[in-house]
Amino acid sequence: MLPIDVYPKISTDRENPARRLDRRSWCAIGLVAAMIVLHQWMLQPALNQLISDVPAINIAGRQRMLSQALAKSALALSIAENTTDRERHRSALRQTLEEWRTAHQKLREEIRVSRRSQSGLNERFDELESHFQAMATAADRLLIEASGHADRAALAALMEHEPEFLSRMHAIVGLYEHDTRMEVRELQWLGLIIMAVIVVLQIVVQMTVVRPAVQLVGREIELSEMQYERLVESMTDGLVVFDLSGMITFANRRFGAMLGFALGDLIGKPASVVIADPDRRHFSEMLVASPLDIKPVDLRLQHLEGFLVETMASPQRLSDSAGQPQGLLLVVTDITARNEMEQRSRRLMEQLNHADRLKTMGTMATALAHEMNQPLGAIANYAEGCLARLSRPPIDPTELKEPLQKILRSAHRGAEIIRRTRDFARLSPHRIEEESIPDLVHEVEELSRPVARRRGIMLETQIAAELPMISVDGIQIQQVLINLIQNAFAAVEHVEIYRRRVRIMAGQTADGDLELSVADTGPGIPVNGAESWFEPFITSREDGTGMGLAIARGIVEAHGGRIWAESGSDGGAIFRFTLPLLPAMPEIPHEELREPAFHA
Repeated sequence: MLPIDVYPKISTDRENPARRLDRRSWCAIGLVAAMIVLHQWMLQPALNQLISDVPAINIAGRQRMLSQALAKSALALSIAENTTDRERHRSALRQTLEEWRTAHQKLREEIRVSRRSQSGLNERFDELESHFQAMATAADRLLIEASGHADRAALAALMEHEPEFLSRMHAIVGLYEHDTRMEVRELQWLGLIIMAVIVVLQIVVQMTVVRPAVQLVGREIELSEMQYERLVESMTDGLVVFDLSGMITFANRRFGAMLGFALGDLIGKPASVVIADPDRRHFSEMLVASPLDIKPVDLRLQHLEGFLVETMASPQRLSDSAGQPQGLLLVVTDITARNEMEQRSRRLMEQLNHADRLKTMGTMATALAHEMNQPLGAIANYAEGCLARLSRPPIDPTELKEPLQKILRSAHRGAEIIRRTRDFARLSPHRIEEESIPDLVHEVEELSRPVARRRGIMLETQIAAELPMISVDGIQIQQVLINLIQNAFAAVEHVEIYRRRVRIMAGQTADGDLELSVADTGPGIPVNGAESWFEPFITSREDGTGMGLAIARGIVEAHGGRIWAESGSDGGAIFRFTLPLLPAMPEIPHEELREPAFHA
């Protein structure tokens, strides 16, 4: 790709070439219009005159033929031997004479309206007129019944003027033909001149309009291609095009660098070279899918060195002008670094959650130690009783059965307290499993009840019947509940002891989501202050860190739910959160927990 400074730059102090070409094109159109006007003004009148001369020339030629026919008819009439022949020849003479006079009259009219009347044509016709009249008069005399002497005199007059008539008529036709040849020659020269002007005009238009326009369009296309290439090659995302057979027809520099290939090395390669084996079937389905079914997907690519590159691919169907599919374009974003960052964020979140649970257990340690004293004290008392009875034989084994069973039950109770405490406090990987909400709530209740008893708080549960199983991380959901319960305990510490009540509720919303809530009888929520409680480092307790509710919010939102606070109808506060029945992220290797709000 060329450096940026070699691209053409638009100068502001020079005329726009498109405007200059536009003016030249209008000039060319004006010259073409001028040639059309010149053609109409010079050639068309001459052509019209030539066309109008044709009837006159035809009439003149016919006059010569009719004059000869008139002379022949007159001779035939004069030598006819019987009356029948004379009548027949007289009829032919009469008809020829009428046609001759009619043609002569038309010729006179043509000459009168002709522009050639200034070229001597009228003089020639005037000279012809006397001979025409003499011949016509002689012919009329032959048509009248008369003596043979009169016929011979009329015939002699007709024959005397007939050569002169033909000579004058021949001169008129020659004059017409001479003028016509001259005009045709003039038209030929004019045609050659106009043709030469048109050729020169075409050359001028070609050199001043067409060629610069083609060069301008070529430069614009070249510039557009260079800018397109610069845009494609400067993309931070990879761009690759596959044909319908899965062969790579184009790949930009970023896509090649993403997989370790040089520019141009991927052209003509099959998709199997770059698509990782686990995703090849999905890619094949995407290659033939309809445009409505094509959506952005996670796509693993194969690096030249063998490792996988995780990407987000945005596909686009390529079609021709008729709408027929031609291939598939992928805009590929490398998300490997983002996934690694999300994994680190998830591990930090797990550690922070673990630290928060340890802090919670620290606050509950005294109450849990007191809770452990009950089963341990019971075990010690029953054991001392058994020892005392063993010191006084004889001994009936059945007498020891009941105290030993009580020792076993107390040991199981103590072990259960230790197990719940250990499970809640240990650092464990994020794990989505089918969980029972009632079981999770009861375990939280058992962990929280010693603290409630020690502080004089009535802890209640209200769980709807037949709640469905849900896919969640049970430890994290319990962490949210314990955080909310600890906050509720702190809220009711300063009210009268008979009013200290905390209730844990679980049910299902109208939308089908599971809803858990913790209600207290404390002082309630300040107006317009509930939303800020979920921000990090916001706390109303002197010993609080302000992270509990922020962590709770991150956990709930990571499960696709929502958490909020509201005032109770009888005072106090209610913290609610919902969990969708469909897990937001069912597989940890591919979908990580989102960062909580305080990471932003």
